[in-house]
Amino acid sequence: MSEDLKKTRSHKYIETKEETKDTGIKEPKKEEKKSTIPRILTILAIIIIAFLAYITLITPSLFEVHEFKIQTNKITETFHGLKIVHLSDIHYGTTINQKQLDKIVKKINNIKPDIIFFTGDLIDKNIVTTKEIKEEIITSLSKLECTLYKYAIYGNEDYNNKEYQSIMESSDFILLNNEIKPLYYESNTPILIIGFNSMDNNPDYSLTEKNIEDLNSSLLYKIVLSHEPDSIDKIINYKPDLVLSGHTLGGLIKLPFIKPLFLEKGATKYYKDYYKINNTELYISNGLGTSGINARLNNHPSINLYRLYKKDSK
Repeated sequence: MSEDLKKTRSHKYIETKEETKDTGIKEPKKEEKKSTIPRILTILAIIIIAFLAYITLITPSLFEVHEFKIQTNKITETFHGLKIVHLSDIHYGTTINQKQLDKIVKKINNIKPDIIFFTGDLIDKNIVTTKEIKEEIITSLSKLECTLYKYAIYGNEDYNNKEYQSIMESSDFILLNNEIKPLYYESNTPILIIGFNSMDNNPDYSLTEKNIEDLNSSLLYKIVLSHEPDSIDKIINYKPDLVLSGHTLGGLIKLPFIKPLFLEKGATKYYKDYYKINNTELYISNGLGTSGINARLNNHPSINLYRLYKKDSK
């Protein structure tokens, strides 16, 4: 056999071998690439499900207490160290049921507050107030303990006035409906508690500066309860010392560097925990339940605890 023929046959053999070799390598790569896509989709689905479970099932149950120190020279020594618990926006029937509410009540009782304030929105607007629900709430809220008094106001979703009034009064709350109450404690100088009704479209905020029982209100420490924090722009001219609000629910979804999502009307200007406007301090509760969407992100349900101190007290 000639040398040229041998080279030709050998060359063809090598080409055939290389083609076979190449084909054998490429086919598994295609199969591997195809099998990778379902894996990625499965992982993404798991991540999304875990995230949704976290913001709907876990975060709404991570209850916190936010503590603040308040100082003033307008109270007597008898009020020095006063502990005030502020809760708001229970929205019963969403992420809050009787079991959850009982846990909150137990936590508050462990604090041993002197005063308890509730700033509205007891039952969510999408929940029908049945006899059973009413009894559940009364049973739980009646267990709340404090040294002095429990006060409440109407929120924008407490439109069933008679039912709400019945529940709160049966739970030993003093329900303030655009009115002012003096709070005395071992002294002839009271603190003034003023509560506004969010269901009233035009409440008389001048009530804040009204003298009471022949006492000059400008010399007394004044605490205003107003469900919607943006209302402070209408109250501020009457120089309250402390305004407590809710309604924001913290925006429910908080993302870095941007305004919280899902803020409602009446809570679009003031929505952070604390503001100081002139000499008035505004504190806003993140609330306990949810509304609209049953989820919270970077925003745990909470109550506020204020410790009131007299300035320069020994």
